[in-house]
This record gives sequence, structure tokens and C-alpha cells, in this order.
Amino acid sequence: MKKEKWKAFTEKLKEKSQFLKLDDDDIDLEDEMQMEEEPLSAEKLLLDDTPEENLEERLARNRKWVFRRRLAIVVLLAAIAGGFVLYNQFHTFEDYIIAKSYEKEASSGTQYKEAGKNLYRYNSDGISCVTRENELKWSITYNMQAPIADVCDTTMAVAEQQGNQVYVVNKDGLVGSFETLLPILKVRVSHQGVVAVVLQEENVTWVNLYQADGTSIANTKVTMTESGYPLDIDLSPNGQKLAVSYLSIEGGRITSNVVFYNFGAAGQADNDHVVGRQSYAEQVIPEIYFTDNTRAVAVADNGFKVFKGNDEFEQTHEEVFEKEIMSTFHDGETIGFLFESEEDNAAYHLEMYNYRGRKKAERNINAEFEHVKMQNGQILMYGIRNCEVFTSSGQHRFSSAYEKDIEDIFYFSEFRKYLVITDDSFDQIRIS
Repeated sequence: MKKEKWKAFTEKLKEKSQFLKLDDDDIDLEDEMQMEEEPLSAEKLLLDDTPEENLEERLARNRKWVFRRRLAIVVLLAAIAGGFVLYNQFHTFEDYIIAKSYEKEASSGTQYKEAGKNLYRYNSDGISCVTRENELKWSITYNMQAPIADVCDTTMAVAEQQGNQVYVVNKDGLVGSFETLLPILKVRVSHQGVVAVVLQEENVTWVNLYQADGTSIANTKVTMTESGYPLDIDLSPNGQKLAVSYLSIEGGRITSNVVFYNFGAAGQADNDHVVGRQSYAEQVIPEIYFTDNTRAVAVADNGFKVFKGNDEFEQTHEEVFEKEIMSTFHDGETIGFLFESEEDNAAYHLEMYNYRGRKKAERNINAEFEHVKMQNGQILMYGIRNCEVFTSSGQHRFSSAYEKDIEDIFYFSEFRKYLVITDDSFDQIRIS
């Protein structure tokens, strides 16, 4: 049977070869088998049967057709990808999936600070470093009645407000600790572990700088008559520059003074290390912060001011609002404000600015929240059982009730992923 089939197969090949006007005497069995595949080639048929001038035209048309098909595929894929990006960017997600959940012990008064890919957890009993999965990396115990904290990158200082203790930690654990002689009002820290504190002594206030081990760097005595009362302070990331917002009464009028100190080489020429000073009548500046080593922002009750400089600081921009600021928040690139909305169908009016003073976005919003912060380009608004997320460009990213009591929320720059800390869990959620 196999022999008969093979014979029939070879006879068929011979017929095909005759049809193509090939010389059978010059074709062996292997060549015949090869001829079975060659008629499937369009180019082979064109070469055998088509005049040269027509061949070139048909090959050109074929290349155009292939190009157009590939172009259509690329355009389709680009349209799909673009549609997905637009959907992801402008769509308001109203649901979520708890991808992973990790148990934690319930503890009242516990607060959290972002530290790279980890979190610092602190309360009156101590401070610890945990992962997003609530895995303990290290822990330090102390006893503080009212701990306050500040973070720069992965370095954190914890101090006892109205007390004397200061602890400095980084991702590896304890860097140093010390005690002050006077009660602490505020604390700030640099990436290197330099600590700035505001200390209270009856009618005198001190702004002091220390190394992490308590070694004194600088002491600045402040009185209401000379400088005013320090409302806020901040250290540059490198620990060399200090910004202070003072409030004073001059001639029966309120005046805010923004003063910059440089404790590096540039500030040695002045005994007080002052490298910048600006006064603002009838304004209160409750917040001041560095975005980097060369730029600082002062947030007033009626707007904000931007200062820049390498050694000395000067004001480069001022934004003044005619409406009352309800809340403010910021990250390293953007500052945002919430005002009372003038529209009946919205509770707040949101405005976003970069540090050159350009308005990035504005919109009316109707969110309900108790806490608001900005992290990695996202505005996180949340209450006990609800959460709202907006982007720095003003897009409404997420809105949903939550099934458990929320303590804090973090965004780690991953696709639609957030960490929700509840009273008994670390929930890694994906919005959908």
C-alpha cells in the first residue's frame, strides 16, 4: 500500500513538472519533491511567469501592501496603548482589591513616616522600622509623653515635645541620641543626621543645632524684641542651611521675618551666620521648608514665597491669594491649596502650583476628609472610612469608602497600588 501511494505521489509530481514545462530528464526524485514547495512562493511564480517590467511593479505593490499592513498594526497597537494610558490617567476609579493583607497589633497613638521603601513607626513607647508587609527590621524603646518627628530621606529624628529626649535613626537603626537642657518645641533633621531644635526658656527661645550624638554645632538666642518668636524651622538636606520663620510685633503690627542661616563656609563671614532676611508686614508664615539645598518655600496665611540661592538666599517668586486658605500640602515639585468653593455643588476649590509660580491645575472638589497630604505626585485625602486621591495635575484618581478604620495611607509610585494602614492590618490595595 505504501508503495502504491509513493508511486502515485511521484506521478503527480511529474505531471506538475510537465505543466511548468521543465525537462523531466534533468529532474531526479529529490528535485521533484522540492518542486512541491516552490509553487507556494509568490516570488518564484513571478520570476517564472512574469515579464521583468511587470515583476518589478508587482513586487513594489507587494512591498507597499506589506508596509501598509505593518503600519496599520503599529497604529492599532499605539491606539490601544494610548487609550489605556488615557483611561488610566483620567478615569476615576471607584473600587479596589485588597491584593495582600498583613496583620498588625492595634496600638493607639501610633504614627508613621515614609522612609524610602520602608516605614518608621513611632509612639510614646518607642520607634521601629517596618516593611510594607509589616515585617520588623529593628526597634528602639524609650518613654516619651508626646513624641514629635521629622524625616529627611531615610533619616529621622524623634523628640519629646516639652521634654528633653532626642533620638536619631536611619534605615539601619540608631544613629545617636542626646538630651537637651531646655524643653523642646520643634525638631528638624537633615539627611546626614544634623538636628535643629527650638528650645523654650521663659521669655527666651533658642534655635540650636546638634550632631546626632548631641555635640553642639550652633546656638541662636531669640527674643521677641530682637527677632520675634520662631513659628517654624527647617534644615536643608545637607544640614548646612537653616530657615526660620519668626513672628514679631512691630509698632502694633504683626510682621513675619524669614531668616536664612548658613553654617558652612559661606556663613562664616557673619557672626550670626545670616545669609538672607526678608520681612512681611501683616502676614503670618506658619510653615517653611526646603525642597532641596538651594530652594526654600515659605507658606503664608495668604499665599507662598519661593527663595533660591547657593550661599545666600533671595526671594524669586511670591503668590498672593485673596481668598482664605483652608489647607495646604506639598512635595518636592508641587504645592497645593484648598479654598472654600464658590460653587454650590462643591465644598472645596483645589489649586496646584509649581515652584516657579505657574498654576498647574485647578478644580472644584467635593471630598470628605480629616487628613490630607501629598506624596510622590498624589494628593491623599482620607477619613476614618473613606479615601479620595487626586494627582498633581488635578485629576480625580480614586474615590471610595473603605471597609475598615483607616489610620494612614501611602503611595509608593507603583501602578494603581497603595498601602492602607488600618487599626489591625497593613492592606496593599490595587484600585480598579
